Amino acid sequence: MLSKLQESTQRRLLSLILAMIRRVCPSAGGSLSVDRLLARRNLREPAKPMRTLPAWAVDDMRGLAVEVDTLLSPGAFLQSAPVARYAPTHWVDAGAAYQRILDEVGNRRFDTILFVPWLKRGGADLGALHHANLCHGDLGQRTLVIATEPGDSPWAGRLPRDVAFIDAGEEMAALSGPTREPEIVLARLVLQLAPDRIHIINSHTAWRMLEQFGLALRQQTRVFASLYCDEFTVDGRVDGLAQRHLPTTSHLLDAVITDNSASPESWSNMLGINHDLFKVVHFPAPHMTRAARAARADAAGNRVLWASRLERQKRPELLLQLASRMKHLHWDVHGTALAADDQVHKELRRLNNVTLHGPFDSFRDIVSAEHLAYVYTSAWDGLPNVLLEAAQAGLPIVAPDVGGIRDLVPARWLLAANADAADYVQALEGLQANSDSRQQRLREQDERVALFTWQSFANGMRRIEGYADM
Repeated sequence: MLSKLQESTQRRLLSLILAMIRRVCPSAGGSLSVDRLLARRNLREPAKPMRTLPAWAVDDMRGLAVEVDTLLSPGAFLQSAPVARYAPTHWVDAGAAYQRILDEVGNRRFDTILFVPWLKRGGADLGALHHANLCHGDLGQRTLVIATEPGDSPWAGRLPRDVAFIDAGEEMAALSGPTREPEIVLARLVLQLAPDRIHIINSHTAWRMLEQFGLALRQQTRVFASLYCDEFTVDGRVDGLAQRHLPTTSHLLDAVITDNSASPESWSNMLGINHDLFKVVHFPAPHMTRAARAARADAAGNRVLWASRLERQKRPELLLQLASRMKHLHWDVHGTALAADDQVHKELRRLNNVTLHGPFDSFRDIVSAEHLAYVYTSAWDGLPNVLLEAAQAGLPIVAPDVGGIRDLVPARWLLAANADAADYVQALEGLQANSDSRQQRLREQDERVALFTWQSFANGMRRIEGYADM
């Protein structure tokens, strides 16, 4: 009966019962605790004698190794250091989470399900919104978006009115990871709803679901995924969703959709995956009136714009070096630090030629005719949306040749991938000293960004087999 109740209710009742037992019979209740009584809900190790194979099982496996298959040898099994666990009992949370999601779905049917971690301010999140708008609007598909990781989704309000959104992140996080319950819940949901396609966009849980149950899912559903770039650890190792999941799931995917031409080359060469799996579809640049762009293109003030996240990938320490060395320029910095005690953020705040503006919702609201250039200092990337916004706003872009940035900015204008402060200083001083060069850069950027239209994005997605089918 207790197992049917909420854990908080169970805990209160058990505390009351144990208090009564200790009062009536102190010796009987001394070794009991609420946590021990609730331990049946968790994976736990059995007693030490129960952690090894019994003699009869070892003898049986030896016989099978001789008569059936040498891989059944007990030695090979024991050398792999298997870990014994008691499975949890009376565990109903996974079923409850599944039922809650089904209740929210109701009797609706969907052609496409997008799996995202959440919907908040970010390039991948904006990409997810583009795909949701495309599926619902241009392709006429009944579309469901499911958030699978714990966190707020303030951008869910930007979804089209008739696109369903289910925030399942907190429920997934509360389920048992070792027994793959989040993946089981999502897989059961896909099998039950049987959409024509699913599209994984940065959802770790959905990637693990594909690894565990991909063959079952593919019986009635096409599987697509979006990947943008690799990441790099502090010690220089290549990491990221592509490195972790493509080697084990590429045969289960109908296509991997990416926003730049550089990443597929890297993944194909490094992971040995057929290049045909990757489909490059550029996201659309935001609309900006011709008059507003022309006004900014003709101007060149003594302010510089930097807008990004203040985190390791974006090299904020390089930004600090530049602002410290080029004090004749005023630096408008838009973005937030990941930690309240971030040292670079503190140092930037002390500089008189730096204004920290915090986060922003619209690029057109932060750019002005006084800006000489947009400076981008990322150590790795795909093709970030903020560069599309800067190009569309009529700002020359000073950036390193990383990821797919050369899809937008001609390679001859890019700095080296490992460019240091001196390289950026030289580039910015060149823009100040040579207005003709600045105008030439803008003309070439304009030619490139003019190709990044919604129609081009929609046509690119339609060309991917199985994505636009009804």
